[in-house]
Amino acid sequence: MDRRIKKTRNEIKRALLEASTIKGIEHVTVQDIVDRADINRATFYYHYKDKKDLVERIESETLEGLIQNIHIKNVPFHSFADIVYPPILASLEHVKNFEEVYKILLSNNGISNFRWKMLETIKTSVRESFEPFQKKNIEIINDKSYLVNFIAGAHLSVIIDWVNTGLEIEPKLLAKHMASMLTDGVTIKFR
Repeated sequence: MDRRIKKTRNEIKRALLEASTIKGIEHVTVQDIVDRADINRATFYYHYKDKKDLVERIESETLEGLIQNIHIKNVPFHSFADIVYPPILASLEHVKNFEEVYKILLSNNGISNFRWKMLETIKTSVRESFEPFQKKNIEIINDKSYLVNFIAGAHLSVIIDWVNTGLEIEPKLLAKHMASMLTDGVTIKFR
């Protein structure tokens, strides 16, 4: 892709994200975007059909990047924790690297459909994480569909909370906590 086209598209995306932090993505207009990007409407429409097309492309690129990061193959394992930790860490690092995008897309003013798409992406990753067990003839006793929904739902819920609280915890520490909760359950201490 031509560098000028790439630069213009990145500027348009940046303008949408900036305007979204002020107005919420649903209320941003094409005029808001072109004003912030310092381009004319014809340039915007050369690259995108409309705002919806722009948002869908941002969602698609974000989820494709997430998928590329969480597909970790051939991880040696001795326990379930060995399998769940690497993709959890990879997903958290991806979210941290694209913090501004995730803040907009996962916010309450964001696109609710994105949360569902992200949940489906995580479910696919969780299903794939079970493959090493099947290859070694290790049976997962829990009902897999409920387990997939439970793990993916918890994962997404933690990510949303993490993003909404400013990503204060480092990805490695949060991934460690998440993997521990998935594999060891809740730890309690009696006083």
